[in-house]
Amino acid sequence: MSFMIENTLFCGQSFSWRHNDDSTFSAVLENKIHTIKEGQREFSPFLNSYLDNEYNYKDAMIEMSKIDPILKNAIDECGEIHILNQDLWETVFGFILSQNNNIKRIERLYDRTARTFGTKIKDDYYSFPRPSQLKGVTEKDLRELGVGFRASYLLDAINRADEILSIDGMSDDKADKILQDTRGIGPKVSACIRLFGLHNFEVFPKDVWVKKIMKTWFPGKDESYFAPYQGLAQEYLFLYARTHGIEDE
Repeated sequence: MSFMIENTLFCGQSFSWRHNDDSTFSAVLENKIHTIKEGQREFSPFLNSYLDNEYNYKDAMIEMSKIDPILKNAIDECGEIHILNQDLWETVFGFILSQNNNIKRIERLYDRTARTFGTKIKDDYYSFPRPSQLKGVTEKDLRELGVGFRASYLLDAINRADEILSIDGMSDDKADKILQDTRGIGPKVSACIRLFGLHNFEVFPKDVWVKKIMKTWFPGKDESYFAPYQGLAQEYLFLYARTHGIEDE
């Protein structure tokens, strides 16, 4: 089964990408505009790493399909999706925004942050601001973006950015502790950051949605049921459930 670029970019792990009128997808990453399209097979070295193309997802899909028929159905329907190698700071900021929020609104707030505090790259494209660009930002400034109660959480993350960014390369327990010492980051947001910002496949983020998936489809089981592909399995189940009305079951 071929790599599904749209499902990978818009399954809730990144908030950087936009759909273009010519059926391509674009984002500013590393201060450069990157554009890709479904079916593309050749990528720049940067995008090849970002899209995690060196990992053998086809073998992972085969092994995960043996675990459970529901997970197999999700894989068959969603195609080959990857866990992106994302910038840690952008992931931290994005998933603080994700609290009690939906993907479309997170994307709007993320884009508004880039336009307000980031650097204009070209035309309508802005890089996401680094912590140094956010130095001196106040809670009032952040609230004016429309982030609401999340403003104080974002401000604490900005003030603790050096410590937060030091978690890359740490043990998972140490990384989790530093993240949860940040105001507003609990187990779910920490797990998302560790999966999508540190590429830790053993992490299984559990929001209300995923807890409902587990209760409905996998009663009596926990994330160890999907080992060693917990994080990837979570993405498949999350994407699959969004189109199968699990909230009504």
